[in-house]
Formats: sequence, structure tokens, C-alpha cells
Amino acid sequence: MKTKLLIALAFVFLAGTSCEKKIDLAKEQEAIKAVFEADRAAYFKQDYAGVGDCWIKEPSTTKIWLNGKEETRIVGWDNIDASQKKEAEDTSWDRNQTTAKFSNYQIDIMGKSAWVYCETNWEGKMKGEAWNLKQGRIAVLKKVDGNWKYAMVMIYIKQ
Repeated sequence: MKTKLLIALAFVFLAGTSCEKKIDLAKEQEAIKAVFEADRAAYFKQDYAGVGDCWIKEPSTTKIWLNGKEETRIVGWDNIDASQKKEAEDTSWDRNQTTAKFSNYQIDIMGKSAWVYCETNWEGKMKGEAWNLKQGRIAVLKKVDGNWKYAMVMIYIKQ
């Protein structure tokens, strides 16, 4: 009797695990990269609402910049939202004279959350001056209603 029960339980377990929906890893990675691309496009268009669409709107949402000397940390969606609005309103430089390219992605997806590392290379002119800046980005994303969104982003200058 015990053997039959163990076989039945093993069958139920195997049937249940084989019926789980498999994640299309390549599709999810492309969807995550699309968040980075949408955020960048909205930033360059100074589209405040478009940038906001890339973020989870929670009190724990965090954005951090490290410039080598100091850290700027913005915690909570309301604070990030206010910061992004101010940045979108900044017309002191022409974003059409600058490019930013993402590369060297590393993505680890764990169910409805993921961590991402990538590099960003900024080139062009800012306020009439040529500039080139290399950054590293570490982000935590959550999948909400079928869409990946930033929960935390840390940006730092690479030497």
C-alpha cells in the first residue's frame, strides 16, 4: 500500500511540475532590455510621463547615483517622480547632441523579479562641450501586470 501511495504521489508531483508554464528566457530578457530602451528614449525626448511608465510606483522604489565622490539616493516613487519631472524640464542642454548606448547586459530572472547589470556609454555635446562618460548600471526589476518595471536602479561612473 505504501509503495502505491508513493508512486501516486510521485506521479502527481511530476505531472504538476511538468505542467508548469516554462519561461521563455530570451523573450523575457528582450522585454527587460526594452524597458531600458524605453526609458532612454523618453529621457532624450524629455517625456516625463514616458520615463515614469518604466518605474514601479511604490514607497520602496529607489534610484541611486554614485559619482565617485558622493552618493545621491532618492527613495520612494513620489520623490523619484519629482526628481524626474525637474530633470525633464531642464532645457539647459540639447539632448539631440548626445547619444547613450547600453551594452554588456547580464540578466538574471527569478520568477517575477530580475536583476540586471549593463554598461552605458554617453557621447556627444552637453552645453556646447564635448563629453564622453561610461557608466555601470545595476537594476532590480519586477514584473507587474505582465510588464517589467524598475524597482531600483543604481548608476555609477566607470573609471
